Amino acid sequence: MASIRGIGGAFIHSEDVPALAAWYRDMLGIEMELYPEAGAQFKVFHTRDPETSNMLNSPVFSIMPAKEKLAASGRGFEINLRVDDLHAFIAQLAAKGITVEKVEEGEYGKFTWIRDLDGNRIELYEEPGA
Repeated sequence: MASIRGIGGAFIHSEDVPALAAWYRDMLGIEMELYPEAGAQFKVFHTRDPETSNMLNSPVFSIMPAKEKLAASGRGFEINLRVDDLHAFIAQLAAKGITVEKVEEGEYGKFTWIRDLDGNRIELYEEPGA
C-alpha cells in the first residue's frame, strides 16, 4: 500500500514575496534563494532517506506570489519548524521584537508559536532529548 513518507515541502502564497522572505531571513535565519521564473523564493533542506541513507534535497520551503487576494485572517495555515534549542531560539526572537504565544513542554518535546509578517502561524518544535 502506498503511504506518506514525510513532508515534500511547504508553500506559502504571499502578496509581497520579497518582504515575507526577508522576514523569514531576519527573524528565523532562513536564507531564501530567488526562483526568477516564478517570482518565488525558496530554501531546500537536506535530509536522509531513512531506508537507504541517501541524501535528499527536500523538503523545500517556498514563498510564491499569490494569484488572488489573500484573506486578512483565518487562512488556516501553520508550518512546523524544528529547532535545536527552543529556549535559546525564543531569546533570539525576543531580541528581534518577536513575541511567542506560549511554551508547552511534554513527552513529545517543546513547542511554541509565533506569527510571520503575513500573519501565518509558525510552530517551533524541539524534539525530546535534542
